[in-house]
Parts: sequence; structure tokens; C-alpha cells
Amino acid sequence: MISKYIIKHGLELAHDIKADAFMIFTETGNSYEILKKLLKKNNNSKILDILNINKKLKIIVATPNKGTYKKISKENIDNVYPLYIKYREDNRCMIISSGIVHALQLKILKDNYRIVAVVGEPKVPGKLDTIMVVNVKDHVKELELYKLFEELDEKQKKTLKEILKLAMEIGREGREGKYVGTIFVIGDTLNVMSMSKPLILNPFAGHNASIFDENVKGTIKELSSIDGAFIITDDGKVVSAGRFIECKGDIKIKKGLGARHVAAASITKNTKAIAVTVSQSGGIVRIFKDGKIVFEADPRENILLLE
Repeated sequence: MISKYIIKHGLELAHDIKADAFMIFTETGNSYEILKKLLKKNNNSKILDILNINKKLKIIVATPNKGTYKKISKENIDNVYPLYIKYREDNRCMIISSGIVHALQLKILKDNYRIVAVVGEPKVPGKLDTIMVVNVKDHVKELELYKLFEELDEKQKKTLKEILKLAMEIGREGREGKYVGTIFVIGDTLNVMSMSKPLILNPFAGHNASIFDENVKGTIKELSSIDGAFIITDDGKVVSAGRFIECKGDIKIKKGLGARHVAAASITKNTKAIAVTVSQSGGIVRIFKDGKIVFEADPRENILLLE
């Protein structure tokens, strides 16, 4: 019953603020069935009046369930845009962000749009509980990040997301009130180890340390001010810390970035690894792949990835 009113008030809000699109998320399709009932002529004249007034309002029904997506697509209802999302995200903000980025890729949304999104508790079907107003332009730069995610398997994606969240925390919090710089190198571990050497005794040697362990993440924060890189496997095992990366070849990065960023560009150009850096001169977080920066964010502004 609550879902019905969440959808109803979401549509009314979209009308009141002159939104360009209304986005609803569903796993099983139940929320979509509620939406359809609200749109029936004999059921809710107020909602129909709103949609008749605002005929430009796009209704986007997003789902990570292929069966649900196929079912909605077959119905071919005017002004309803089915959207298949490849991944199931872990929090409401990331669910909405993923939907926006996929809709941008398909040109359903434009970067100057304002949308009203209706979403529920992650991985709990049929429990809508949140209405959110979102400016699409705030998510445009995440498009490259989601393109990168789509190139990875589920294991690699999960590890990168965890490292990225940790890097954002380090960039925002620093150590003892000061920014610290650090680098994480993820994947292609044998080649990465062969192109690097230890600067300190490896604090993770002999330990089955995982990036998904809160105690391990705490240890990494404590060690984040030391020189050298953290080496992480595709599945999140912390192999080493304090590794000096040997730079090979002609590396070009934008002016103002230092040795840490050159190392990240070099190791990702010469291996299949991905690198995440935190800048000591402001906490900016960057992702490198194939020798290039594919994403960067200020953790003090981009709270989305921390949630």
C-alpha cells in the first residue's frame, strides 16, 4: 500500500517541479503494475490530468531483472521507457546513479534534465520508500566510471568499488587533519609485482587480508601515509603495501600531477591492472586504466560513492 502512495506522490512532485522524467525502480515488476493501475483512466483522474498537462514527462522503468525488463518492453506503452540495469547496487543513491547513467547512454535522458526518482530498499522487492529529486548533470562525469564497471566481471567490479569507497574516505578524512597521498593497484598481480619492489617489510605477508574486512581497511588507513603502493588482487586480497612501482615507457599525464600519478599511469599502461590514487595536494581521487585517467572526483563534494 505504501508503494502506491510513494509512486502517486512522486508523479505529483514531478509535475509540481516541472521535472523532465519520472524514474521508478523495480525488481519483480510489482511496482510497475502499481504504476499502470494509477495510469488507468478510471482509476486516478488527478494523475492522468497531470500527465495530460505534462506530456513531455518521460516515465522510465528501470530493473536489474532481465525477465521483468523483457515483460515491460513487450507492452510498448506510450512514453514509458523500459531500462535494463546490469548490476544490482547496494544503496539507494547508487541505484539511482546507475539508472541515470544507463539512461544517459541510451539518450533517454539529457544532461540538463531534472528527474524525480522513486526507489526502495536495495534487494528487497516491492518495498518503495524513497522519493528523490536529482539533477542529471551531477551524474554525467560518472558515465565513464560505469563504462569501466561494465568492462569488469562481478568480482573485479566489487573489489574496485570497495577500493574506491576507501580511497574516497582517505581523501576526505586524511590523517591527523592533513591530506595524505596513496595508490592502490588492482589486478594482474603477478605482473604488477614483477614491475615493483618493496620499500618496507610487507605488513600483509603471511596474512589472509581482504579489502572487505573492516579491520584490514582500518590498517590500510593507518598505513596510507607510507610511500609506495598497495597491491590488491581482483578478488580483493591485499597482497602487499609500500611497493615502489617502476615506470616504463613514455607516460603522458596532465600538468600538476606528481610521481604517484605517473606510477599509476605507467603500471596500468604496461599491465592489465587498474590503479586508484589519492592526491596529497587536495585528496582528489582518480582511477587509471590503460595509462589514462578514466574518472576523478573530489570526495568532499561527491558523497554518493561513500554511501
